[in-house]
Amino acid sequence: MKNLEHKYSERGARLLGVLIALMTILGTINALDINAYYHPEAFLFLIGGITSYVLIVNNTKPLANKVGDGAVYFGWLGLLSAWIYIAYAGFNDFNPRELGLSAAYSMHPLFYGYIIKLLSLANET
Repeated sequence: MKNLEHKYSERGARLLGVLIALMTILGTINALDINAYYHPEAFLFLIGGITSYVLIVNNTKPLANKVGDGAVYFGWLGLLSAWIYIAYAGFNDFNPRELGLSAAYSMHPLFYGYIIKLLSLANET
């Protein structure tokens, strides 16, 4: 019985930690400009990447671990893909305003990936 109580108290502490982290992130985003952090294509990229990662990796890992790891891997792949495109097309007609926006958008997959990883930590076993 005591072991079960410890398990629930540990899970509650994890959920509280995730809640505090999310409140910190959302508070910072809201104070800056929430529109700068909205990029649905990056989120869709991650969903596809996470799904493929979960199907590819070893089935002995818990689902939460696979989701979190897949989110980080595909976050980095999304960032690198965007940087390759910026290097390919962004410097032909150099426009600092467009380059800044492209650089900001390129970071969204990684940002979302680490947030998903944070959420997955609360569900790890």
